[in-house]
Order: sequence, then C-alpha cells, then structure tokens
Amino acid sequence: GSRDTAVVVRELFRDARESILIASYALDTGSKAKALFGNLAARMDAEPGLRVRLFVNVHRKYQDQTAESVLLREFADTFRHKVWPGERLPEVFYDPRSLATEPKTRACLHAKCIVVDDERALITSANFTEAAHERNIEAGTVIADTILARALRAQFDTLVDHESLKRVPGL
Repeated sequence: GSRDTAVVVRELFRDARESILIASYALDTGSKAKALFGNLAARMDAEPGLRVRLFVNVHRKYQDQTAESVLLREFADTFRHKVWPGERLPEVFYDPRSLATEPKTRACLHAKCIVVDDERALITSANFTEAAHERNIEAGTVIADTILARALRAQFDTLVDHESLKRVPGL
C-alpha cells in the first residue's frame, strides 16, 4: 500500500539488526534532522554492532572557490552539530567531484536509497528532509530481495573501494 516515507523509514531503521546504508542528496539540520535521525542515532549509541553508512552530497555553491578542505571541514562541523543527534557517528562518504571548482567536471551524489541488513532496500525520490518524508509527493518502493539489496550495497562498496567516493574527514 501507499504510506508516508517517514513511516517506511522508521520501520526500516527499527527492524535493522546489523547494517543500514543510507544515500541522500539533501539532509535537514536542527530539530528536523533530530526527528529524522534521532531514533537511529539512539540505536547506534545503544548497539555498538549496528553499522550505519551514510552517502551524501557535499556541494560547492556556484562560483565558490573555497578550498575543498575548508568545505569538508564545514560540512563535518555541520553534520556533527546540526545533523547527527547521537554520540557515535555513522561512516559518512561523499563524491569528491561535487567539490570541483570547474562546473564541467562537477558532479553530485544524487542517489536516494536505504539498504537494511542486505535483505531489504528502499529506492526512493525522497531526500532526508522533513519535507520529503512528511509533505512532498515522493515515489519509492521497498523491495525485500537479498540479491537486489546486496547488489545495491555492493555498488556503494565498489565506489568506496575505487575511491570514487571518499570518507568525509573528521567523521
């Protein structure tokens, strides 16, 4: 049936036993981020065996020439203080091409999905924002298929292994 994204995401987070992979282009901050990530962050703090990997877009504003290291430090500070409400942080990755100064070589991480325990996947148009989870008209489907879930997770693992996606320093 049709359900709000927030309901589906809360169920996926609640049912995870070992691992959660989250990919999102946009993230909310402040109280909206706490509402989105609060229960998952509390679970991570209480369950050291739960592994959470977050793949996000770190972006450069149009014509901004700020050093990549500065943009990454600012993102890490924002993530620690305004996005993630828990003590134990997830592993956070980004696409370095998103910080290119040349518009022709710039790219973004635009994927939006969740993979839980290599068993289920949510593939969705919804970002990790309150609007996407509560108000927007979004499309997504939860697929309970270990082959698909493992393949989706493996795609991100391969991008990390080949250093196409890199860990955000300081997180």
